[in-house]
Amino acid sequence: MLYRTYRPQKFSELVGLETVKKTLQNQVKEGKVAHAYLFAGPRGTGKTTTARILAKAINCERQSKKWEGEPCGTCRVCRQIEEGRYLDLIEIDAASNRGIDDIRALREKVRLAPSVGKYKVYIIDEAHQLTPDASSALLKTLEEPPAHVVFILATTDPYKLLETIRSRCQRFTFQRAAVALIVEKLKEILKRETAKGGSRLGRKINLPAGKAEISDEDLEQIAKAAGGGFRDAETLLEQVLTGGQKIEDLIGFAKLADLGGFFENLIAEKTAEALIFVNDLASRGVSMEDLGEKILEYLRDLLLIKAGVGDELVEVPAEQYETMRRQTQAIDEQRLEYMINKFTQAYDYLSEAVIPSLPLEVAVVETTTGQPDDRTAGEPGKENEKVIAPSNRQIVEAPSRPVVKLSGGDQWSALMAAVKPLNHSVEAVLRSCTGEFKGKTLAIKPFYPFHKERLEEPKNLKILKEAVEQAYGRGVKVKIGPAAR
Repeated sequence: MLYRTYRPQKFSELVGLETVKKTLQNQVKEGKVAHAYLFAGPRGTGKTTTARILAKAINCERQSKKWEGEPCGTCRVCRQIEEGRYLDLIEIDAASNRGIDDIRALREKVRLAPSVGKYKVYIIDEAHQLTPDASSALLKTLEEPPAHVVFILATTDPYKLLETIRSRCQRFTFQRAAVALIVEKLKEILKRETAKGGSRLGRKINLPAGKAEISDEDLEQIAKAAGGGFRDAETLLEQVLTGGQKIEDLIGFAKLADLGGFFENLIAEKTAEALIFVNDLASRGVSMEDLGEKILEYLRDLLLIKAGVGDELVEVPAEQYETMRRQTQAIDEQRLEYMINKFTQAYDYLSEAVIPSLPLEVAVVETTTGQPDDRTAGEPGKENEKVIAPSNRQIVEAPSRPVVKLSGGDQWSALMAAVKPLNHSVEAVLRSCTGEFKGKTLAIKPFYPFHKERLEEPKNLKILKEAVEQAYGRGVKVKIGPAAR
């Protein structure tokens, strides 16, 4: 596989990790190796690769006075580590070896001296998945580590680790790589593979139909679709080169990995443009659950930047961070919290939605058309006490009768509460509608034509009538009016 074939074997081959590799290389050169390291960052950003290089460097047999801390790559230890045969490098997947018994066994083994090199190195991948008991057992080892042992904990979620474990490790943050860096790496791989005729792939290079070559634009789409991970980018390139993936199919995933433009439209209240983005991804086969998760991750990063802790907690490329920082200046805390609440609600509805994109579309409409003082910013999942739309939300009786203003939208909230247990999708649509009583008729006005069509479907209209009867009693008729847009 390409990502294994072209995996960096020396510090100098690491791309986009200048601070990490320089610091580690200097520690090795000066003989100031820590007993425990914490490598934190998204998947595919080089954590375990760097851990293996560090293991080679501290055990390299060709160290000298002029040595710069770089593993030679040719001695017995370096070759054995590259080939996966080095007995003193133990890699543990905490996702499957997470229990107290596994860590107790590890504690017994760490007492044994290395069989070949100077250090015995333990790489614990996804360390945050250790059970509480296993974490406590590991902590005891980190508190009194043998001099010949180096622990390297790799994790995508460092804050799930015990604080006492984090405090005993030297932490290095691995960020998603910039698109330009990934493209350069892919160009080099493509150049080598083309020269060799795809021999490393085990089969002939088979370019996608209609393509004489893979262009820089194609590589950029691959890099964006990888979401800042070299490993994922190299895997996608391999799929393209072997005919298993079309470049066109990656466009949706590339957009999914780059939500900056989508949030520009949300913040600027450009409803149509934001809806088009969601529908475009849906039409390209992108999972709406994946999109919802990415939107919430982006909102979380905006919140952290707004709170002043982005430098420490937000792991995105520098150019993306600058875009997000600028976006936080254009939005206040109240609206940001409202967006988080609405898209959290939408995400909860996705698994039951008849139309997969509908909950996210409703959230887009609500977050781009409501007025700040109309929004109820509570905990995620809290029911709205008001229905949000540009028009007046009060439900009034017909002119022939006294006009009764409904404070706080209580009667509309009653309808929402009655609909939700019957069908989440119908309730999601109603959240972007307005309503008013005209005598014994409840007139519901959708915001968009597709909302009107959705409510007028026989099964949904039946559900709506049942909910109206529960909320207001028998004898109330339901009329779906024309869309506002």
